[in-house]
Parts: sequence; C-alpha cells; structure tokens
Amino acid sequence: MTKKIIALAIAAAASAGALAQSNVTIYGNVDMGWMHRSGDNGAVAPSKSQNAVQSAGSQSHIGFKGTEDLGNGIKALFDLQYRINPDIGTGPTQAGHQFIGVTGGFGTVVAGYLDGLRYGIYGKYNPFGNYSVGNFASMTTQYDRASNAVAYVSPAFNGFTLILATATNTQGDEGSLNGVHTVGGVANGGNNGDDRLFSANLIYANGPLSVDLDYETTKAVGYSNSRLYVLTGGASYDFGPIKVSGVYDVIKGDPNSLIGGNIDLDAATPGNQNLGGLAAGQEYDRRNWFIGAEMPFGKLKALASYGQVKDRTLNDANARKWAIGARYSLSKRTELYADYAQIRNDDNAGFTINPMGNSLGLSGVGVKGFAMGMKHSF
Repeated sequence: MTKKIIALAIAAAASAGALAQSNVTIYGNVDMGWMHRSGDNGAVAPSKSQNAVQSAGSQSHIGFKGTEDLGNGIKALFDLQYRINPDIGTGPTQAGHQFIGVTGGFGTVVAGYLDGLRYGIYGKYNPFGNYSVGNFASMTTQYDRASNAVAYVSPAFNGFTLILATATNTQGDEGSLNGVHTVGGVANGGNNGDDRLFSANLIYANGPLSVDLDYETTKAVGYSNSRLYVLTGGASYDFGPIKVSGVYDVIKGDPNSLIGGNIDLDAATPGNQNLGGLAAGQEYDRRNWFIGAEMPFGKLKALASYGQVKDRTLNDANARKWAIGARYSLSKRTELYADYAQIRNDDNAGFTINPMGNSLGLSGVGVKGFAMGMKHSF
C-alpha cells in the first residue's frame, strides 16, 4: 500500500477567534504569484523548466466556522474549509479540514477530516510554512490531513497542552483499501487494509519559547499488521531581532512494512525512492531535520532555512535543501512575497521543488525554484 506518515492537529478548533463567535464566520486566503522551476541532479531526470501563474506562496482557500453556546460553559463548534484555485477559476475543488465538536473546561473534542499534526509541526517551525517553494514538508512523506479522525486537546496547564488523536482509516472510507495495500484482498473484507493511526502531541508555549513533541504510529489493519513509527520534535525561540526554529524527525518501519506489498514507498510518490529492491526483513529508517530563521525589519521580514534528509535505508539517497525569502506587509492582511530554494540530491535521491508540502495536488518539478506574488487573507 502507499502509506503516509501523518498525525493530527486541531487546526483552529481551539483558537480564540473561532470560540468568540456566536454565529457563522466566513474566512479565507487568496494568493496569486509567478513561479519558475528548473534544474536536475541526483535521480531527477533532465527536463524543461516550467513557468506558472498560480497560488505560489500560500494555499488559497475559503472557509466557514462558528460556535453555539450550549450553556454550562460548553460550546458546540464547527469548521468547514475548501481549497480554491484562482489561477484557473475553479473551486472549491478539494476540502481542507472539516470537523464538528464541543469545547469547554474539559478541553476540546472534534471529529472529521483533521489536519495532520506532524505536517502542522513542519509548517509551524519552518519560516516558509507548508506552502511555498521553500517549504521542507515536501521533502518527506505525509498527508496533510487524515480521514475518519477523532482528537482531544486538553486545556493549557502551566504552558503545556496535550493532544491525543486516532483515525480508523487515514486515506478514505473504512474498508476502501481492502485488496489495495496487499494483493489478494477479498470483497467485504471488513477493515482489512485500513491505515489506523494513533498519535500523541505535547506542546509547551511560554512567551518567546515554543516546543512540540509528537509520537505516532500507523498500521495496516489485518494482513501483516505492519507498522510505521514517527517521532518529531520542533522548537522555536523569538529573540526579538531574530527568531530561530528547527525540527528533527525520525521515521522507522517494521521489517514487514517493506515487503508483501504492504507499503509501497516507490518512485511514483514525490520525494520517495524505489524501495522494491530491499531485502526481506530490512527496516525502513529515515531522519529529517531543518533549521530556520526569521528577521523582521519594520514591514519587511527576511526568511532563511536549511535542512537535510538522511536515508539509512538506501545508499546515496540523502538530500539537502536551502531557501531564502522575504515578506513585505502592505497591511495587516495583505503582503508581497519572494522566495528562492534549491535542492541537492545524492545519486539515488529524487526530491523536487513542490510548493505544496505533501504528495497530493501539485507535482514537483526541477531542483531550483523561484516564486513571487501577493496574498490577502480575510
């Protein structure tokens, strides 16, 4: 099967803005820019450069959220977000997060199509977020959201917040992957093949310091019950003149996760190499890390990041990516942006520039990317 490493977050569920509303709020983001991608190295084959006019610095979307006071300090809440494509005039074409839940003194509980926590940590601590040529999330394997998910976020206590989450099948309706992840599935196979997720995230926030620690495991139900494990840590500190941040990520898989067709981490998936030649019993092992910096100068903010993928499963499959950029605020809601990024692949690595920090949606092109444009949030 094609298995993605994801975890869950609550993505605005507990934000003060959302909880303060007593009716429906319409919100969104519109981004249009110009993007150029080119170059090749490592396992990236030579190809022509590509120019595009599209959302190049952030995901364009529209959403509807709100709360209702149920009494006794309890509120119902919901958030329905949809991606839009202003470059070609289509949308909403794909859902963003979609959930309903309750919140109160006990914390917040939500269920639906929830934002991935590991994906969120990458975006939180990378200066370029998860949608730009400079993002680092596209250098690893993940979904940005999980289907059929339930999550609990605790109240903050002395700066600490805990999130616990699970999903019965991260990639679609329950039972829809029977016969997909493992050859020989049968009709009415129940939950066989489902990608089941369990995750826990501890967050600490105190003034200029922010720290996240996330652990998760996913397994293919039935068949071999193979598992993948991930441990992700992120931190940032705002010194005033400069804010520094970083993430370190460990992904490991059971020996069975790479044989028997259970996990198909192949070259068709952006950012992955063909693992079909692995020996039986060989474990999957990859480490990812990056550091970043943000430096404000009045309305202008400079960004920089550098990171590496260290592949311990395949030889000569490491990669490095660096990026620089700038943001200029025209107002509280409108800004101009310009970013440049470059990837250096080892001989067996095939990472490409993809402004969308996951393997869904946009395709990666080349190993050098430049983008500039404007975005407006409302």
